[in-house]
Amino acid sequence: MIKIFRTGAHAHRTPLSYPALQPLFEDFLIEVDSPDQADLYVFAHILDIQAAPQDLVTDWRRRRRPVLLLSEEPFWDTIWARQPLARQRIVDSQWGRLPIHQLTHHSSPIFDFDRIPYYLLTNHRFANAYAARFNRNAQRSPADWRQAFAACKNDLLFMFERRPGPHHSIGWPEGGIHGLCAWRTELAEACQSPKIERLGQSWQQNMRPRQQLSDWHLDKMTLLDGRSRVIGAFENTHQPNYITEKLFDAFACGALPAYAAAPGHRIHDLALPTAAWLNLDGLSPTEAAQQLDALDWNNSSWLEETLQDYTVAQQKLADLLCTPGNWQQERKRLRRALRQEFTHILEDQKQATTIPLCSLPASA
Repeated sequence: MIKIFRTGAHAHRTPLSYPALQPLFEDFLIEVDSPDQADLYVFAHILDIQAAPQDLVTDWRRRRRPVLLLSEEPFWDTIWARQPLARQRIVDSQWGRLPIHQLTHHSSPIFDFDRIPYYLLTNHRFANAYAARFNRNAQRSPADWRQAFAACKNDLLFMFERRPGPHHSIGWPEGGIHGLCAWRTELAEACQSPKIERLGQSWQQNMRPRQQLSDWHLDKMTLLDGRSRVIGAFENTHQPNYITEKLFDAFACGALPAYAAAPGHRIHDLALPTAAWLNLDGLSPTEAAQQLDALDWNNSSWLEETLQDYTVAQQKLADLLCTPGNWQQERKRLRRALRQEFTHILEDQKQATTIPLCSLPASA
């Protein structure tokens, strides 16, 4: 058994933290209550390492156990950690410097999904919600979708936190990584369609924070189902291997997803027909807004192609997300990848006679 000590304000946001995933690791991982009992110290956020408890840093100096940044969120890895491409790095804690193994979407196969993206595995509510909606959607014909789009209240809908400011646009082009929060905020503000909604606490003061909801995803699905022809499904961060629920939610709710994905992004591995979703990658916020505003639902040739592709996309997503075996295989892959990463780090630690200390302070 590998003994881990998991700590920090964001400790609830790792693959090890979710009740839906914890059974995958029970036969080779055990959590301990203090650092001096651990084989590995595990953090979820760079801020938690910077605020590491003194007893952990003291124990690291004595035993040199590996320190892991197991981060599921590229937004954190860019805005705060600032070294998303690194596998190993040095981090200053309040009690001294620590050498860190970074296990992120960019640096680790833990998040390198086969068919179903990692985040959808973290709670069974995703599979349950998608099973109901994609089974329904897959039965609809192009003519059915024509009627459904015609009945929508809105042309455009955005539901994400408003995050302006250039610091949200930080990027590493060599890794295909760049922030999308400011870009999507400017896009949503620039759209001029007469039938548009911008939802969320940062847009509307009377909206409850999703953290206060017993099931924010079910609330979202119920609110958005059949509400808009197009839904903004943009991620916080463009990272080639990072896909959350957003694009799938838009399809599940019967909307064309507006997304941003460069050619190397894994979203293309889903092989969804081109006209079934709107890829705004490479456009400025103003250009992207103009493209969304210009969608002509009375254009018969454009609409016909869109309806045909959209029908095929719904059927493909139903095959993917309504097949239990796909979820089971992806869970097995996640288990295998995490176990291999932890085992390799421990084996490398045993083989090393000392940890290189050239970049650490003499007191370490």
